[in-house]
Amino acid sequence: MIRPLLVTLVAAAAFGGVASAQTVPGQGPIDVSSDNFELIDNEDRAVYTGDVNVTRGDTRLRADRIDIFFVRDANGSFSSFERFEASGDVFYVTPSEIARGNNGIYDLVNDQITLTGDVVLTQGCNVSTGERLVANLNGGSARLTGGEGAGEDRRVRSVFFDTPDSTPEERRDCPPPTIPGDGPRPFPE
Repeated sequence: MIRPLLVTLVAAAAFGGVASAQTVPGQGPIDVSSDNFELIDNEDRAVYTGDVNVTRGDTRLRADRIDIFFVRDANGSFSSFERFEASGDVFYVTPSEIARGNNGIYDLVNDQITLTGDVVLTQGCNVSTGERLVANLNGGSARLTGGEGAGEDRRVRSVFFDTPDSTPEERRDCPPPTIPGDGPRPFPE
């Protein structure tokens, strides 16, 4: 039996690039593009590799590899996405912030993103670094922690350029960090 997810993903791949979309109520479609795609049906997992970009509304998850885990309904058909596991130059980009880490998990069930390994969070000119970032996307809260060990490089560090008492001369234009890859690709017509 060919399952509906396989048909959807294979049909998308036939257009000359891997792309798929799922509508999440109230948040719009999830659009995934990459250089390569593999479906591991018996594990309820799809693997995207090569400049992977996942966009949803005005947010973006970018990595070298993203494994997408999905859920089936009682009939065994594709029901929804559960989580995305990202590795290799992982970036989570919103209109106001960019977070980078070595690995990431985007939990769609709990609307939470976790980045680990050399985490850098930028907001304008302000920069924070640590080893683990857990952000509740629904509630707007985030926690950045350092790694285990006593070294200064394992501690959380923040540098703030734009403070409430900054003068206009002290504020500066900051270009956003460079995100590797080509960025989201247009959907083939």
